[in-house]
Amino acid sequence: MMQSEVIEEIIYGLESGVLFGMASVISKMGFLFLEQGFSKILVPTCISISICCSGTGFFYQTRGLKHGRAIVVSTCAAVASIVTGVLAGMLALGERLPSAPLARLSLLLGWLLIILGVILLVSSSRLLRHLPRPLRCFLQSGADRNFGLNQSGLARVRESNPSAVIHATTLHNFLSSPVKEKT
Repeated sequence: MMQSEVIEEIIYGLESGVLFGMASVISKMGFLFLEQGFSKILVPTCISISICCSGTGFFYQTRGLKHGRAIVVSTCAAVASIVTGVLAGMLALGERLPSAPLARLSLLLGWLLIILGVILLVSSSRLLRHLPRPLRCFLQSGADRNFGLNQSGLARVRESNPSAVIHATTLHNFLSSPVKEKT
């Protein structure tokens, strides 16, 4: 996979995640405005803005899933959503991190491990080349054993074109299977 495609996957994931995180914060702000005595019209306004942010986030995530790997796009979206929600909550809503040192350390360590996992996920094919040959062969054969064989025993080939290709035998299996009728 080319470097620009990986960056595109990450960008789509981050865009959608930031929009999801902001949608959460904006909807909460509407209710906080109501509690502080502002006009009641701010609640539906904030909820409408939140819905627009979520819809736009779904658009970017779907676009990223169409053009890239689902695991990278979805993971980046989840991380960006969490980080955006926490940072916006702290900066805009006055929320605080846990005060106990162990709880704060655990939270920050969790974020670090998630971000490290995303980095490993994105660069896994490049890292695989640096492993010793026996370990590399073992990992590749495990991947082939779990994901590379279809029902007929033929090796599955990944299309370079992101559009889905459905073979006629697969469609025939779906069409010929009996459908339960509701009574």
